[in-house]
This record gives sequence, structure tokens and C-alpha cells, in this order.
Amino acid sequence: MGERPRKLLFEVSGIIAAPPERVAPLLPEPVQGGWWYRGEHHALPHPEGTRYAYRVYNVAQRMRWGVPLANKLFIGYQEGMREGMRKGLERIGGKLGCATRLED
Repeated sequence: MGERPRKLLFEVSGIIAAPPERVAPLLPEPVQGGWWYRGEHHALPHPEGTRYAYRVYNVAQRMRWGVPLANKLFIGYQEGMREGMRKGLERIGGKLGCATRLED
């Protein structure tokens, strides 16, 4: 069976002043949210070290059209993602002893 079709719904990111190979092992595993979404954590090269990106994808195989509409009902979801990223950056920066910052 092939990979589910997916479309990016949300992304939040931050910078960690450490190389990706040190950051990647500290990132959470992907999260499958039932039938409709998948959250993935990425450690991407960046001139300052690592760009840590959390991306939420629509992976619904049926009623895909309804997922973006339903997400508009989750008031505060994006702000919650930013707060989760801020905490994740703080945790990783503390473990690695390096600076971090949330991207806009």
C-alpha cells in the first residue's frame, strides 16, 4: 500500500544553535492523529545550526475537503502549536546547552 496523500495544514518552527545531527535524536516521533492528520518533527540545516520545524499534514483518505473546514473550529490551535514549539525549544536548548529562538 502506498503512502497516504497529504497536504500541509500548519507549520511552526524555531532555530537551535546546534547542528542537526545533535538535535534530531531529541525530537519527538511523528504523531498520527486518527484518520485526518499527521504531525512531523524535522531537524533541518540552518546557517545558525538547526531549523526545527513541526508540520501538520492532512492525511485523510476520505472527506479530505472537510479537514481544513474543521480546523477553523479549533480556535487557538495555531497559538497552542507555537507554545508547544517554545517549550520544545527550551527543552532541547537546555539539554544541549545552547541558544534557541522561535521563528515568526
